[in-house]
Amino acid sequence: MINGALRWYTVGGYLMVAVRDGLTVPVARSGQVPGEIAWDECCDGMLAVAAPRAYFSEEFPAEAESTIGILCQAPYEVGEFTVTVLRCAPGPDGQKTFPSPAELDTSAALLLQDMAETMDAVAAVLCSLKASDLISDYLLTPAEAAGPEGGCVGLNLRVLVGLERA
Repeated sequence: MINGALRWYTVGGYLMVAVRDGLTVPVARSGQVPGEIAWDECCDGMLAVAAPRAYFSEEFPAEAESTIGILCQAPYEVGEFTVTVLRCAPGPDGQKTFPSPAELDTSAALLLQDMAETMDAVAAVLCSLKASDLISDYLLTPAEAAGPEGGCVGLNLRVLVGLERA
């Protein structure tokens, strides 16, 4: 079981590497980020993994309302992760006030490809970690398109990972 003070950083590292290696179109920047994910310099591709919160659970993935476990602690700790892949969004060019249908279509295709590959990579690594007893359980929520905003468009995938507490 993954444990220690850097347990959530370790889990985030597995997620980041799996997605980075699973993308057919590589990203220029990838890593774990503290707090909110800044949408900047996305045109060469950006992958960011953030862990906005962790909580105790009596039964994964529900948040504990009170502690009834042995030794006054819940049996699980759950880490919530946001996996984000960003790319450049088509926008106005010179006198053109809108992107062409072909540019929008190309952007949509890449977004949907990134979404499928991100979901596949995250599911595979978490399944492997669970099979190896490094994590106790996991849950992937629906991947959602995000943007366009500030010249960027991408996806967010929220993941819950459960670890047994000693």
